Amino acid sequence: MSIEIIKEKTSLEELQKKVGGYIEQLLLDDGRMLVFDEDGQLKGKMINNDASVIAGTPIAGPAVILEPKAFLD
Repeated sequence: MSIEIIKEKTSLEELQKKVGGYIEQLLLDDGRMLVFDEDGQLKGKMINNDASVIAGTPIAGPAVILEPKAFLD
């Protein structure tokens, strides 16, 4: 499962569609934000290996990375 990188501002609703649920955000050391479904594991979604490695913890389901200029207001 890959991770989409978003470079432009996007809406909360669009992020929720991309990850398939309510979002959880994790600020990365490089200033970007990893966004994923906060209930992905509870919903039985497959583990996203790429996102899990970046986060250092298991992440289930689709994830996106927001570049700093794409952060929600």
